[in-house]
Amino acid sequence: MHGYPIAFPHYWPSLVREPGLGEPRDRGLAADILRAIHREERAANYFSRLMELAPNDNIRTVLDIVRDERIKHAQRFSEIYRQLTGREPQMRREEVPAPESFARGLEFAIRDELAAADLYRDIADRAVTLTIRRGFTRAAEDELRQSNVLMNMLARLGVS
Repeated sequence: MHGYPIAFPHYWPSLVREPGLGEPRDRGLAADILRAIHREERAANYFSRLMELAPNDNIRTVLDIVRDERIKHAQRFSEIYRQLTGREPQMRREEVPAPESFARGLEFAIRDELAAADLYRDIADRAVTLTIRRGFTRAAEDELRQSNVLMNMLARLGVS
């Protein structure tokens, strides 16, 4: 039979932790994942504040969906962080100021979504396991989709 052998475990990604040590080999990766968790928490809080300024219920519903996705990302990233480091992520409950207007808030949210997508693609590229790569690739795709939704919302409001 030609092709790859059926079982080749030594080619699979190795575990992140060194044997006998509780610290991951790539401390920068763990720090970036923790940064991503904090980013998602702040974003979820920001969308809650933005929902207060929404001009109608349809927009509030869309923002609620985006906020829920950010919460799911934070939960997924927290699980990855626990698997990577063996520790719980230290959460920072930060009060997020309300945007000065709904349109300005959307503009900021769009920039934040695009910056998050870049960070998550970077983390996915440096991932040492398939779980991390898939989790952050999916999150980057979600962020790009959400930025499109927000851009369309901004365009419908007549703000350019």
